[in-house]
Amino acid sequence: MEISGRGRAAELAKMLLGVQEVGPVSGKSPSKPQGQEDRVQISDQAKELQRIKDLTHVPDHERMKKIEQIRQSLESGTYGIESRKVGDSILRQVLTDTVL
Repeated sequence: MEISGRGRAAELAKMLLGVQEVGPVSGKSPSKPQGQEDRVQISDQAKELQRIKDLTHVPDHERMKKIEQIRQSLESGTYGIESRKVGDSILRQVLTDTVL
């Protein structure tokens, strides 16, 4: 199997992260004037994606508290399901998916 770098993942990386095409790597490094350093610039879009990714690793204490309450209700057999709310939610989701 050959990986060419020309697929959906490569296209998504270009679009979302601003990844640029690179040429083939040779054994020699390109010469540059003395006193200059290599620099990397990260696009604002890539920074925003990284910020969003970092947020997914932050624990949500309110959510954890609610999950624990539901877990305890399930274990004790006191968790009540409101079928009307479940049905309304399903219909809302189906209608939203149909429109979008």
